Amino acid sequence: MQSGIQENFTWNRSHILASGSNRVILLVEWYGGSFRQTRKRSTPKLIAQDMQLHLWFEPQVSLIRVYGAKAMKNLGQSIMIPLGHLYDGVKQFIAVELALQPQHTGMHGVLSAQWKYKEKNKERIKELPVKELYMNYTYHTGLLQQPENFHVRKHVKLLETQSVLKEAIHLFEYGNIDRGEWLLRRKGDELLIDALRFTDERLLEEADMLYQLSEHYVSTYRNRKVLKTKNG
Repeated sequence: MQSGIQENFTWNRSHILASGSNRVILLVEWYGGSFRQTRKRSTPKLIAQDMQLHLWFEPQVSLIRVYGAKAMKNLGQSIMIPLGHLYDGVKQFIAVELALQPQHTGMHGVLSAQWKYKEKNKERIKELPVKELYMNYTYHTGLLQQPENFHVRKHVKLLETQSVLKEAIHLFEYGNIDRGEWLLRRKGDELLIDALRFTDERLLEEADMLYQLSEHYVSTYRNRKVLKTKNG
């Protein structure tokens, strides 16, 4: 187990069209030690500090957005994504959306990835080996029509929920209660549809959370608006 850091890189599609421009999403998951669904330890053990993910893109690749983190662009075709600390058994994830230009059929390099971090109570930066990621370009319609990877789709939707919640709270704060409510309930409906379609409990919980938050914020901010009106 190299440096106690486990990683998974998963594309939302295994094949893309060779002759056209394509948008793809890469799900990046990482955790320290052994991942466990349930934990006995109340405070997880710190494994690494100041985690960074460095990505170098091939010339035919351009970045669209990063879900779940803020990327810092370097010179040329590269970015650095700061990811905070790493704790034992705590899985974290982000997603990177890319635009890929046409290529001839076959496997082609998309990007190279490298983790950098500091060990607990140490200042020296450690680096893991660079990993190269590829995509398969094809004209095979059967391969192109394969469904999107649900694991990636699910985690992108969970990451989107965070930004939707922030936007809704901003709307509530500035008095746009109806719009804030609509935003939360629309995202909740979207998650609920996928939860029922794919029988996924995590998405169902997320949808329920958004519905409850919608009711809570609407009640809170409408009461605040009434009090403000009464007090002049």
